[in-house]
Amino acid sequence: MSTLSHEQAEQLIHLFADRYIRKDYAAFINLFAEDIVFEFPYAQEPNPKRLKGKAALKEYLEKLGKVLEITSFTSPVIHVAAGSPVFFAQFGASGKNLVTGRPYEQSYISVVEVLNGKIVHYQDYWNPLA
Repeated sequence: MSTLSHEQAEQLIHLFADRYIRKDYAAFINLFAEDIVFEFPYAQEPNPKRLKGKAALKEYLEKLGKVLEITSFTSPVIHVAAGSPVFFAQFGASGKNLVTGRPYEQSYISVVEVLNGKIVHYQDYWNPLA
């Protein structure tokens, strides 16, 4: 098991936010390992609770982009697990629901595991009521 520095975690979450906002999905997907496991523990039907692999993540992003536009993320608060490749990020997002036209405001807590500079496991905790 490798360790992760605060700087590495900060850089990775910055790239995550920047590439997502710019809708550079190819560069965004490149942040993840081929066999990425991306989980949404609070997701409700018809949304998936778990995605496996880059292809599934790409398909999900394409669908999400038709209903949600995130225009900004707040500066994250990052906590790195000692002696581990895992970090926790707390941040907010603002944007627009493209179906209803209503503003989108969300708070996230993400648990991220990194191996060889790539995200291998991402747990995305968000409020499903937002």
